[in-house]
Amino acid sequence: MDQKTRAELRETKEQEKRERKKRGKARDKVEKEYQKNVEKEQKSLKSRKTENEKYRNIDKLLTKAIIFVSILLVIVLVIVFLI
Repeated sequence: MDQKTRAELRETKEQEKRERKKRGKARDKVEKEYQKNVEKEQKSLKSRKTENEKYRNIDKLLTKAIIFVSILLVIVLVIVFLI
């Protein structure tokens, strides 16, 4: 391989790299624009009321689960120490 061939290869690699970079930027721009359009079309804004209600429901469920497990633990301890 002579110098000219190596230079040509290097140039073609650099050209391909530049083209990939251009395509990447264009794709990113299109993706951002698409995301903005999706957000505008699907304005599914959750109000604080629904968020708070969701957390209250989870809180109630976890409280019930803790109470249930505590009762089972007491029953097991009573059985172990009395028998």
